[in-house]
Amino acid sequence: MIETRTLTIKIAVIMALLTLVESAFLSFLPLGGAEYGVFYGTTFSLLAFLLIVSDAGLLMMEGRRFIWGFALRYVIFGICLASSAMYSTGFFFGSFVGLMNLKISAMIFGRWLCEN
Repeated sequence: MIETRTLTIKIAVIMALLTLVESAFLSFLPLGGAEYGVFYGTTFSLLAFLLIVSDAGLLMMEGRRFIWGFALRYVIFGICLASSAMYSTGFFFGSFVGLMNLKISAMIFGRWLCEN
């Protein structure tokens, strides 16, 4: 259980740093609200990560899968993108980048994340 907490903290820190760097970069582009969209998308991405952790915990403890967890995560992603598309194009782009932060952090820092 301690390894799960450590991994969760590492991912949260990496995603927070990525969010700050991306929003600082997007603030110089002429996309209205993109820097705020990154924070919005990252929030949904962290929620999805917590759902992944709870699904993995169910699988480890009880040996069964929560079959709706996968679908629930993608419904959450759809809600994030649909609600951000109603605001502006720049906010939608920033939200998409924020949703990708989980995948970006796993791709760039995957080896460090797996260390104890």
